[in-house]
Amino acid sequence: MTRTPSYVAVDCPLTLAEGLEEFAAANPGLLPPGHGELREFIRAHDACHVLFGLTTAVEDEAVADTWTIFGSTVTLRRYASYLKHPEIAGLVKEIGLWRMTVGTVRALPRVLRAIRRARRMSAPWPFYDYAKFLDEPIAALRRRYNVRPV
Repeated sequence: MTRTPSYVAVDCPLTLAEGLEEFAAANPGLLPPGHGELREFIRAHDACHVLFGLTTAVEDEAVADTWTIFGSTVTLRRYASYLKHPEIAGLVKEIGLWRMTVGTVRALPRVLRAIRRARRMSAPWPFYDYAKFLDEPIAALRRRYNVRPV
C-alpha cells in the first residue's frame, strides 16, 4: 500500500517547493527533461496538484483538471492546447479511455465540489507564477487563496 503524501493534508506545513519535491518523488518521469513550454506547463499543473491536495490517481486527475480550469489563471483554451501534445496524448492512451472515463465518473461528486470551492477562492491561483510562492507553506497558501482540498 502506498502512503498518502504529506501535501494532501489540509494543514500541511511543507513549503510549496517541498510539496513539489514530494510530488515529483512519488511520480518519477512525469516531468519531461530539459526546458520548454510543455515542461513549464506540467510543472505549473503539478503545483496545482500540491496546492489543491491531489495525487495522480485517475480520480484526482479529474479533480485537478477541473479545479485548475475553474480556480487558476490558465485559460481553458490554453489548457486544452497542452492536452494535445504527443507526450500528454501518449499518457492518456497509456492510462486508457475506459479507465479515465470510469475514474472521471467516480470523481464526479468531488469534481462538483471542486467547482464550488474554486468559485469561493479569494483569488485565482496564478498558474504560471507559482514559483514566487515556492518558499511559502502550503497551509498558508491555502488560507490565502481560500482553498479547501476535496
